Amino acid sequence: MLLVLRAFLCLSLASTLLANKKTRPRGKMVKLFLDPSVQTNLYIRSMSNIASMSLSPWTYQDNINTSRIPTRISQAECLTSYCLSLRGNDEDLTLEAKPIVYEVLVLHRVSSTKSKKKTKKRKLGYRFTLGTEVITVGCTCVRPSYVNQN
Repeated sequence: MLLVLRAFLCLSLASTLLANKKTRPRGKMVKLFLDPSVQTNLYIRSMSNIASMSLSPWTYQDNINTSRIPTRISQAECLTSYCLSLRGNDEDLTLEAKPIVYEVLVLHRVSSTKSKKKTKKRKLGYRFTLGTEVITVGCTCVRPSYVNQN
């Protein structure tokens, strides 16, 4: 739920920035305030129950990048190639387990420099650029696709 809320907030920020792109000068600086009290661990723990009860179970692996906000993104990995049978003891070969992907907005931290002369560069700090990443949020069962070779 928190991941969805963060994605919604990032999308609304991006849409606002893109809507004002024609009226604002390029490279305008905006202040960014992050709430450190937001905990994403609670969301992942509740989702792990759904992952283990699914016919296409998955686990989460953390992707950590210190120059990105959020620094930690949990990615799902399917545990089986095929879906489990309703009894849960073996795989049903008529249904494949496929990942569900979602594109999220992220901020990338880039060091900004200003050059007074060609030989000297002075560091000014960091700036953030808006980007996207495709993440796997879970797994689902699908019918396999077959190609006729006539």
